[in-house]
Amino acid sequence: MKYPLDKICVKSGILCPNCQRKVDMGIVAKYEIPIMKELMLLEDEMKELRKGEYVKSKILDGLVVVIVKGFENQEELEKIARRLSQRIRKKVKIVNMSGDRRRLVEQVIAPATLLGLNTLWLPDGSEEIIVRVPRSDQRFIIGHKKKLEELLTELLGRTTRIRFERF
Repeated sequence: MKYPLDKICVKSGILCPNCQRKVDMGIVAKYEIPIMKELMLLEDEMKELRKGEYVKSKILDGLVVVIVKGFENQEELEKIARRLSQRIRKKVKIVNMSGDRRRLVEQVIAPATLLGLNTLWLPDGSEEIIVRVPRSDQRFIIGHKKKLEELLTELLGRTTRIRFERF
């Protein structure tokens, strides 16, 4: 797997000036380093990890969301998430960043169901994305709603809001 930091730096815990600069600039957060280290250790056991690319991690109230690229098989991602969860002792969700907005949003809000994505054009020329979720799935999101909105805003590059609807 490709990582934004050097493997030697992550494994040793001592960052070279280049990697330290990435941490100082906010490209990589300090809490991501142990997650990358565990993924590197898992690579020896799970060969499917070698083909992907690590993008970012976010922590949402005890849930670790790991964003990767290059994985097509959802079952592989779930298997990797279970193993990583055992190692770091936190619930882990792995999201494959792809060009398909709808698929990306479905992965982030899972196990909630996505009813649809709407684009709202505002008078100032900006856009907002409205993620429509059934009210019956509200229990899956309600505790993390603000943080999920922030994560989706960062991933999609546009302000994102989650709306619960009856259907």
